[in-house]
Amino acid sequence: MGSSLDSWDLKKWRKRLGYNQVEAAEALDVHRGAVQNWESEIRPIPLAVKLACEEIERQQKPTSASVVLICTDGPIAQPSMGPYQVSLLRCETFEDCDAAIEAFIQWRLDPAATNPLIFSAADGSVVWDTDELTAECRKRLKL
Repeated sequence: MGSSLDSWDLKKWRKRLGYNQVEAAEALDVHRGAVQNWESEIRPIPLAVKLACEEIERQQKPTSASVVLICTDGPIAQPSMGPYQVSLLRCETFEDCDAAIEAFIQWRLDPAATNPLIFSAADGSVVWDTDELTAECRKRLKL
């Protein structure tokens, strides 16, 4: 999420976590009407809500299941026309997301290692995407 949270960001956050407005309100410890007003742009979204959303999402990230960290030398999503090719530079399994993030902090010293992703080893879903991982690394390195 950027420096402020707008109604669209709030809706995307809610959908990512699989919350309806009632569940989002419960998670944020506010009334459902507050979520409805923010999403309808009737009221501005306070900074405290943005910070709460980030913390709730951070806590929702799996930490005990094994995960797979990959780095490629190009984007994974490519046009459907023409040949499709992604060179996988590194791929390792880790016990948890924290261990994978710490490993990526070391991997990122290689300028060719781009487009990192952390996948759940259980179901193959993306746990941390490239933007989230890059932001988390910057935060941990205090850049």
